[in-house]
Amino acid sequence: MKDTELYREIARGLRRELVQEQERLTDEAKQLEERMQLMDAVDGLLEENGMQRDVIDNLQQQLADEKQRRVDLETMMNEMSKLSAGMAKKASQDDFHKALRIYLNVSKRKTIGKREAAKNVITDLMTSAKLELPDDIMELLEHLDDEQTEPKTVAVNGNYIEAHDNKELRING
Repeated sequence: MKDTELYREIARGLRRELVQEQERLTDEAKQLEERMQLMDAVDGLLEENGMQRDVIDNLQQQLADEKQRRVDLETMMNEMSKLSAGMAKKASQDDFHKALRIYLNVSKRKTIGKREAAKNVITDLMTSAKLELPDDIMELLEHLDDEQTEPKTVAVNGNYIEAHDNKELRING
């Protein structure tokens, strides 16, 4: 009986070892399963990463195309701007000279104080803007603040005619 007891004790010891081995192998199997799931997740991420890289490459190409298009359009716009600025400057200078001539001619009939102030303002503007005026405008500007005699007014057929020393006639009617 002692032998039987001994064998039972040995069998129980072996059983405990087998149960422990089984638990260890079960834990190892779980770890292996988790590693497999991790590898599947990595594979999925690598595939997603590849698709995202394709999208990025496509977007970078579109960006490069758009940058080149923008540079081309900016160049064209600069050329158009230079052309239109030149045309506008010429047109605006002509309009400005015309308006200045009209203003100077109208200002001749103002009081001496107003003529002097107008001459100073126009001279200061031309100096600060570094604009050159045609000779006829410079002549008008130069004589704007000269003393003027009162115009001689004569009534003809119901119209008033003003004759100035500068041989200009103005009809008021």
